[in-house]
Amino acid sequence: MKKIRILLVDDHQIIRDGVKTMIIDEPDIDFVGCASNGSDALEMVKLYLPDIVISDISMPDMNGIELTARISELNSRTQVLILSMYTTDDYIYNAIKSGAKGILPKQDTNKEMLLEAIRVIYSGHEYYSPNISKNLMKNYLSIVKKGSHPENFNKYFLTQREKEILKFYVEGFSNQEIANKLNISIRTVETHKNNIMQKFGFKSTVEMVKFALKNNLVIL
Repeated sequence: MKKIRILLVDDHQIIRDGVKTMIIDEPDIDFVGCASNGSDALEMVKLYLPDIVISDISMPDMNGIELTARISELNSRTQVLILSMYTTDDYIYNAIKSGAKGILPKQDTNKEMLLEAIRVIYSGHEYYSPNISKNLMKNYLSIVKKGSHPENFNKYFLTQREKEILKFYVEGFSNQEIANKLNISIRTVETHKNNIMQKFGFKSTVEMVKFALKNNLVIL
């Protein structure tokens, strides 16, 4: 089994130690090293070619957003997951614009969420924490209400699984049928559906489906 090569970048030793402890024993992860600043991290990316760089934003010498942009220019194979206390709108959008494939807030991230983010990004998708997704969604709805629809914006706040489940609802499948198709429980299907409805403020499945069709949230 090919392992996911991880490089961690943070200027605080306690964070580096904590994150390393969370992921180093996972059988599908190869922890290649740590860096305490962006310049060192960039050299390590060139040397080790990690699949994913987990990076803070606020660091001496080169911040995480600049590092992400440099990595994007340098190596299309390496993706960046931002793990930071700085999750205001400006930081989020600058991180996405620079090429980050995921953003997690340090204060709300546990081991399960971190590992899920790593694996989702490695599979070729984006990952944003529920709170960050909610903030992105609010801004998105504000834009939609003004009569415009930002291209591909929905990918920033719907997880890949939520997209799959939403598509099945749009196609008219029941909870049981969706569960069978995805080999998951009905309760898990309902949990994902509730998350989608909560993000958008939908009151019913019909409202959810109509909105998805009108705003091209799924490709049929």
